[in-house]
Amino acid sequence: MGPVNSNSGIDSPTPGQPQLEEASTAVSAGREVSVYIQNQSPFLCLPYETKSMIIRYLGFREITRLVKVCRHLRDLVENDKALARAWFRRFPSPHQYQLKAMIAKKDEQQLRDWLAPFADEDIVESLLKQRESTYFPAQLLFTNSKLMSQCEKFKLVEKIEITHDKRVRAVNFSPDDRHLASASEDKTVKICSQMTDGSWEPKAIFFHNHRVVLANFSPDGRYLVTASHDNTARIYVQEDDGSWEPQATFTHDNWLASATFSPDGRHLLTASHDHTAKIYGQGDDGSWEVKTIIFHDRMILSATFSADSRHVMSVGFDNTVKIRSQGDDGSWEEEDTIHESVVTSARLSPDDRHLAIICVDYALKVYGRGDDGSWVKKAPLQHRSTIISANFSADSCHLVTASFDDTAKIFDLQADGSWKEIVTIPHDCDVRSAEFSADSLHVVTASDDKTAKIYTRKAPGLWVETACITHKKVVNSAKFSADCLHVVTTSDDNTAKILGLQADGSWLEKAITRHKKAVTSANFSTDGRNLVTVSRDISVRITELRKKD
Repeated sequence: MGPVNSNSGIDSPTPGQPQLEEASTAVSAGREVSVYIQNQSPFLCLPYETKSMIIRYLGFREITRLVKVCRHLRDLVENDKALARAWFRRFPSPHQYQLKAMIAKKDEQQLRDWLAPFADEDIVESLLKQRESTYFPAQLLFTNSKLMSQCEKFKLVEKIEITHDKRVRAVNFSPDDRHLASASEDKTVKICSQMTDGSWEPKAIFFHNHRVVLANFSPDGRYLVTASHDNTARIYVQEDDGSWEPQATFTHDNWLASATFSPDGRHLLTASHDHTAKIYGQGDDGSWEVKTIIFHDRMILSATFSADSRHVMSVGFDNTVKIRSQGDDGSWEEEDTIHESVVTSARLSPDDRHLAIICVDYALKVYGRGDDGSWVKKAPLQHRSTIISANFSADSCHLVTASFDDTAKIFDLQADGSWKEIVTIPHDCDVRSAEFSADSLHVVTASDDKTAKIYTRKAPGLWVETACITHKKVVNSAKFSADCLHVVTTSDDNTAKILGLQADGSWLEKAITRHKKAVTSANFSTDGRNLVTVSRDISVRITELRKKD
């Protein structure tokens, strides 16, 4: 992400001409050298606004090192909130939007209550004084993440347990953290909402005529779409009084495979085993109408939007991947159709420049977008058994695969557009999943060998193991928190474990939560304060993370 516009405002007055501190010395190439010379530094003599602009081009790691050079630079970074803003810029734009939305919907008292479990009164008051600043969300979230990271142990406070009569198929927090939806094979979807005092209460229950397989919120958290094996997708909307009401029902001629909102919230995409995917647009009156229908010769396995909402990719059991693009006039036109042998899934990179297609021949077929917009096939990436998943990093420069050959592999994008295998992550059994943290610096795997492993990028082309998390039975899932500082693993041993990233790069176990039966999945809320766990005891539990006394 580029630097912040220099006209966006600075919260502190311009300081006077800096006074240099006594120079430090070090040894380099066998010679003693000074960190800086004892005279006027050209950089330090620049106007405050110019120095501020230059610092905004630096990354989080560079600014972290900069504050160690001298007192003046440390004060400059602090006054300009440069560290918090650089930390915030590491996240992709949709991620930033979610974090900002979560903060924007809290009033002053809610912010005080939210900060209280980890911040003392002085920190709370200091932060709230900055509320009118442009960079308040970044500073607030950065401080919260730093305080949570410094906490060695979490106290787990159960807030609510949601029960279903049959298996829970999907659970999701809304992007603003105010709601949670659970979808079940008992034909219901349940919505719970967080109250101003931090408690959670049931708000609505809706029924389908068959099992409900997913429930996804819109980016603004106002709409919820569900998909069911009764051949329908349904939208529910939150009214001004806080209640949830049905808004629309969309029908197919067979089971729904997926239903999701576009990242900009302006469109809805459904995919079905009836060989079609449908793109809907919302009119000015709030109604939804079909904009285009995508046809395959056999059932559709999945359909997704690109990160910029301008492209749709559908994967069919007819061994094709179809890509549609939205024109300036709003129409959706076919961009390309890619044929491969027995396609099981596909994934677009966040920058829409790369496409990874998983096939049953143990190969990952990767395509790159050419200068003319066409898709060019690259050399396949190979495993020795079935590939379960392939995920791009948020910066689109890395790709990680998980396979039944007991490995996960990390590939890096090369200058010529090819992908080079950088490291193989070994396990003793099938690898169920592998995914990146939102800052693209870490990868976590989950395996049937009862372990989850974290690998960290220490330098370009260098990934090293930084943690091996052990359970007593198979690991079902492993997920990073939105701020990338914590990870949660779940297992058939009825537990979920939370680990946190330490200043030295190691990962420390901070808490364990237990269910009566296997924990199948878990995820953090956007602000990292709540954890939702799903168990085979057909329960969903929301647990708040607090600082342990």
